[in-house]
Amino acid sequence: MNRTFIFGHWILTLLCSPIILTLKSYVPNSTTKNVLGFIEIYPLMVIIGLVFSIPTYLFFILFFELIKYKNIKPIYIKSFFIFTVVIGIWVTTNILSGTLWSDIAISYSLVAITLGLFLKSNYNFPCHS
Repeated sequence: MNRTFIFGHWILTLLCSPIILTLKSYVPNSTTKNVLGFIEIYPLMVIIGLVFSIPTYLFFILFFELIKYKNIKPIYIKSFFIFTVVIGIWVTTNILSGTLWSDIAISYSLVAITLGLFLKSNYNFPCHS
């Protein structure tokens, strides 16, 4: 796993999750007003998501730096990464609470899991000399 994977996952999760949340919320009540409202708040949703996701991704980057010279199978590291992100999403949204916290957590988790499974991590063990 490399930092390109981590940051790519982070950015794509931040960009795609609000769209999934909106589709889940607005498709049953699709009106022009709802679509325009989403377009107006989308940048704000991405920025807020960025701010609140920083602790989770910093934790994983620190964790990865500590274990990168260990001989751990890449599948375990990737699984731990996905698990860490999903737990971070649920903890953060639960702390923030509000009426949509579970919808937000579900949308972001689905995107994070899907991206985590499909993006290539390109993890190579460093050479031990």
